[in-house]
Amino acid sequence: MITKATFGQLLVETPFDFILSKGVYSRYYGTAGEGFSLSYNAGTGEFIYPEGVIADRNTTQDDHQKESYVVFLCVAQLFKVGYLPKHLKLEGKNYSGTDKGYCDILIKDNDGKEYAIIECKTADFDKKDDEFTKHWNKTLKNGDQLFRYFNTYRAAQYLCMYAADYPEYNSNKEKVHKFEQICHIISLVDNDSFLSTDSSLRSFQQVRAEQGGYEDYFAIWKETYQQDFSTRGLLEDGIEPFKIGEKKYKLEDLKTIDEYSLQKKYNNFAEILRKHTISSHENAFDKLVNLFLSKIIDEKYNGNELTFQWKGASYDDVYSLQDRLNILYRQGMKEFFNDEVTYVENEQIENAFRFLTSQADEGKNTIRRYFRELKYFNNNPFAFLDVHNEHLFYQNAAILKDVIAMLQDIYLTKDADNQFLGDLFEGYLNQGVHQSEGQFFTPMPIVRFLISSLPLQYIIEQDNGIPKAIDYACGAGHFLTEYARQITPFVKENKHTALKNYYENVEGIEKDYRLSKVSQVSAFMYGMDGIKIHYADGLSAIEHVEDHSYMVLVANPPYSVKGFLETLSEEEQNKYILTKAVSDFSKNNSIETFFVERAAQLLKTGGVAAIILPVSVLDKGGIYTKCREIILQYFDIIAIANFGDRTFGQTNTATVTLFLRRKNTETEISKHLQNRVDEWFKGNFDDDKFYGDEASIRRYTEYVGIDFELYKQLMLSNLSDELRKHSIIQSYENALDAYSERGRFDTKDLYEQAKAIRANIRKRVTDKSFKKLLPETKQQEVDKALLDFCRAIEKEKLYYFLLAESNPQAVLVITSPTDKDKQKKFLGYEWSNRKGNEGIKYLNVKSNSSTVEGEDADDDTLQQIKGISGIQTPLFNPADLDDESKLNTLIRSHFINNNILSIQNDLSDIAKSNSLIDMIDFSRPTFNKAISSTSGKKIEIKSQYQLVLLSTLATVIRGVTYSKKNQSTDETNNVILTADNITLDGRFNITKKIYVTDDVKLNADKKLRANDIFMCFASGSKSHVGKVAFISQDQPYYAGGFMGILRTKSEDIIPYFLYSVLNTDMLRELVRTNSTGSNIKNLSNSIGDIKIPLPPKDIQQQIVDECQKVDEEYNTSRMSIEDYREKIAQVFENLQVITRMGGVNS
Repeated sequence: MITKATFGQLLVETPFDFILSKGVYSRYYGTAGEGFSLSYNAGTGEFIYPEGVIADRNTTQDDHQKESYVVFLCVAQLFKVGYLPKHLKLEGKNYSGTDKGYCDILIKDNDGKEYAIIECKTADFDKKDDEFTKHWNKTLKNGDQLFRYFNTYRAAQYLCMYAADYPEYNSNKEKVHKFEQICHIISLVDNDSFLSTDSSLRSFQQVRAEQGGYEDYFAIWKETYQQDFSTRGLLEDGIEPFKIGEKKYKLEDLKTIDEYSLQKKYNNFAEILRKHTISSHENAFDKLVNLFLSKIIDEKYNGNELTFQWKGASYDDVYSLQDRLNILYRQGMKEFFNDEVTYVENEQIENAFRFLTSQADEGKNTIRRYFRELKYFNNNPFAFLDVHNEHLFYQNAAILKDVIAMLQDIYLTKDADNQFLGDLFEGYLNQGVHQSEGQFFTPMPIVRFLISSLPLQYIIEQDNGIPKAIDYACGAGHFLTEYARQITPFVKENKHTALKNYYENVEGIEKDYRLSKVSQVSAFMYGMDGIKIHYADGLSAIEHVEDHSYMVLVANPPYSVKGFLETLSEEEQNKYILTKAVSDFSKNNSIETFFVERAAQLLKTGGVAAIILPVSVLDKGGIYTKCREIILQYFDIIAIANFGDRTFGQTNTATVTLFLRRKNTETEISKHLQNRVDEWFKGNFDDDKFYGDEASIRRYTEYVGIDFELYKQLMLSNLSDELRKHSIIQSYENALDAYSERGRFDTKDLYEQAKAIRANIRKRVTDKSFKKLLPETKQQEVDKALLDFCRAIEKEKLYYFLLAESNPQAVLVITSPTDKDKQKKFLGYEWSNRKGNEGIKYLNVKSNSSTVEGEDADDDTLQQIKGISGIQTPLFNPADLDDESKLNTLIRSHFINNNILSIQNDLSDIAKSNSLIDMIDFSRPTFNKAISSTSGKKIEIKSQYQLVLLSTLATVIRGVTYSKKNQSTDETNNVILTADNITLDGRFNITKKIYVTDDVKLNADKKLRANDIFMCFASGSKSHVGKVAFISQDQPYYAGGFMGILRTKSEDIIPYFLYSVLNTDMLRELVRTNSTGSNIKNLSNSIGDIKIPLPPKDIQQQIVDECQKVDEEYNTSRMSIEDYREKIAQVFENLQVITRMGGVNS
């Protein structure tokens, strides 16, 4: 509210520009000698009006009433636009009826005839019940003071309610004031064009002829003109006296959004929705986007006479407004999306009538009426309501006029980055589409982190041309606008090319029609005209989107979309290598894998990418294995960021972001390495002298633990006895299992060629003709199959080892904490599910939201949007994106490669630098190229004794499976034990039993026996995977589905020794690192591939005795579990069975 303390400060500011002299604020209007002054004496509180201004009383002549300040400000602006003192009367007395009030300002024309009545009110626009609002609501209800004063001054053509405020707000932590005014102008001038559309409409002219009272005028305003009013046309620059509402507005009349008006405009839209009881905020936002699109076109092409405005009832009507908007919208859809929108203009209809004679006038009028009903009384791009009749059309028109009034003075397309305008649109977006599940939008902290992690400055400085950037699943366009925002300072500093040229090389693709419009409008709102959005499928062929032409790609593509391949043409399907891996197009839903391959197609040599994907892309089998092959063949992996399951709200989708760089597209290294591996396995080593790459094979053989010369025998197809004894070949022989002696083996992740060899030999040995062969001949066939099996797998492994080795630097692996509170701090935000306050909440932003739900709750959306500037997270520093203590800068240094930053101590728990080779498991027969995004260590057992495959010493027995419907609440003979019955320190402690009905026949081999090792094979918690307990005597219990049994089958090992080995910290860690799966960690077939030391049995017994002594001490004392584990580890180290020194390789 305006007070004496702030009034003087306001007067010296624009638009008033008073001058202070000796305590008196004055302004001179007009030319020298012919002008006049308006003054305010701050000392006496007197308002000094110029000679010629008359008043029926003097209550507004001093500052005792706060309303007097508002009157004075209104008069000052009337003088500024050209009204003279003789035109104004203050405190005009009302002589009509029982109301003996005084109207604040009466404007008279040059002939002394009443022209306009202005009623001034104090205002506090931050409050919902200020004086202006209360009196305007009364005006809407019964006409109130304005119409009653009109009874006295019947010649007036306009009734105006005016208010002014000078509120205080914070800007950059400083308190400042901002002048704000509002004017509602009611026209009492008939619009003949509008009246001609319906002969039943009554007019002001009819009321005048009937000498009706003010109630009758109010009724015409309410019923004929739907209580229409204008919010501008009286006090703006360029308005001439006595021409209210006649100004033609231009671009120069528009205003940019500032920090103060941002919140006002945002709240304005919320108020409109509440006022008109619009429950579908999502539909309302859609219509708002369409209006923004129309306004963009208007500013672009109609700058000298804008048409996106409500001109007021005197000069406009809702049908004409609808026509103008539809024409703008049609042009926008064609220009931005090449989409034809059908809309028939009135002029076209009239042209169709031009050959008809005057005798057909009645028929023409009937057709016009029908056409109007068809054209207007239905849903359209601006239908906030479900319009299907005339009544609803007018209801919607009232909403539309309110929204137009809110938007018409905003400058959308000014060639400048307007963060406030962008924030306003973001606020509307959040209000219109709640993202409590992260359905459409990547949270802005993640957007900023990803973009700032890319080497954009390096790219801008090094690129001789203009780098192209793309998001092929752009949603609301956040990645695109953030990219444009971040490159702006680099372009301005290093290039002489216009910034718009860079924006014109930024493209988005969006399949959702609605979001494609959102993202295009968003670009304009942020002042980034030039960004192009394609309304299309990101996997399809799109005109002007050319392969190998983009330098930057950032995206969060969709996941799990069933049947997506069926929407592509056959030609488009065949463009993807992955298509060959899909057997059923209708059921396949792995759309994210195709987006990875699309990235390889789009990026040019050296192009960089940041792609958010489900974590399953790193370890899942099937088509995901093929996807990883594409990643390893065509990309350098720079970094992998593991985000927690709360990153995108309550979806619980664990995601990773892959930071990639495209390998050379002209001389693909993947093809070269494949050719070299092919030649080696043909026995051709002569070319090594040309390529000098024998060392590559040696590095591989050293890594997997086989002598180079011995491995060379395999490449030369020589399965020697020495080679056959090697543990690698033994593991392959176990996997081949030609005679089906070793039980079930999961071939899902087995290399296709090897899988075929295995299937063929297993079928062959059951054939009658095979059984008739001599034993030596049988063995030769099996040996040949084994050799082919080994060569197929090793050829594949060597190839991908070389690809992984070609990664030019270590991979930076970032892992979000699993603890809920720590994960919030890692992200810098959390998600709220409170009704009416859903969505993302920055931890550092204090919410304004009350505990009240619904429309009375305070809305802190904009506060949250702006809160990113103060977010605290290890991901990035919003105040300094080059902060070297943050993860984004660390990733960026890995991209540039020649200046990799070291990982600072405070980031060491969440960031590791790993060799890509160490992130891929080359030790198992099954090789699905899974990339471990959590492992920072390669566990290697050091022992002076031979390391032997566990599968050669023990039978691996998986637990029973059963249907939940067979579970029983009563005790039965079928008792299942879960992981709850094994403690983390390795004790068998029965705490939970599951009963299955006795009619279910369970496999007796899965019942726990004496000397069994009971093991957890799978769990949602990695710490539980691999925990073991020793079964000292037969038990009446079965191992559960996530459990398993290791039952020794070799006389070379003592069962309790095996248990003791598996219960050591080092073996437990080894087992955990061999588990896979994004949600449930599963050992799958890998448990049998683990190698353990096998000392002589006397050493084993010695270890058993020592371990049992430690167990006894642990059970009878208060020894901590840490001390217990340390003593057990010391037992193994003292006897050199497991050496801890050097046992863990980084």
